[in-house]
Amino acid sequence: MIDVLGFFAGACLIGSMLLRNIYAVKILLAVAAISFLAYGIILHLLPIIVINSVLTASGIYELIRLSRKKVA
Repeated sequence: MIDVLGFFAGACLIGSMLLRNIYAVKILLAVAAISFLAYGIILHLLPIIVINSVLTASGIYELIRLSRKKVA
């Protein structure tokens, strides 16, 4: 079951490379980072946890920034 989470996260990364809409790319990258973060936490992999914590935070920040830019 844990492998499924890792493969899902990897599939999200691959899928993000195929998209053209930057907002959709950022959403998929955030989902991938959150999935890899969960994967790292479950398996107690500190490098995965640290890197994907930073990626998750920056991804969420970028989504908020992009959504504010769309509204303004």
